[in-house]
Amino acid sequence: MSLILKLLAVGLVHLAFFAGYPDTGPYGNYYLAVSLLVWGVFIIFINTSTKFIRLVSGLVGLAVNLAAFALMGAALAATMPQAGRQSVLEKIQAGRYPDKKDLRAGLGRFGINLDKEVKNGLKVLDAEAGKAVEKLKDEVK
Repeated sequence: MSLILKLLAVGLVHLAFFAGYPDTGPYGNYYLAVSLLVWGVFIIFINTSTKFIRLVSGLVGLAVNLAAFALMGAALAATMPQAGRQSVLEKIQAGRYPDKKDLRAGLGRFGINLDKEVKNGLKVLDAEAGKAVEKLKDEVK
């Protein structure tokens, strides 16, 4: 896996945690920025190390990369600030997973309006389906 893809994966993991558990309080954005920086540098370091490990075995290099991402996910879950003073890890252990309301609020922090996007997607899908039906009608005649 190339370094750019790994760095994009770091961003996606952070996006998933922050969209799923949006109640980060006033320091959440600072935590996001610092965490992205720290984990990005860590992945760059691990990527350099796995290049040498892959010379011996490609499977061991993959295992090291997966372990690094598992460590990142666990660290985010344990340390991400939450308004209720309960960590994301404790919420997951208690069985409180993100629901639609949490995802809507979390994606809203990044400027993504989930309802609007779904509605626009349905309009496009409906228009394409209409075109396909008309094309089928023309072919049947």
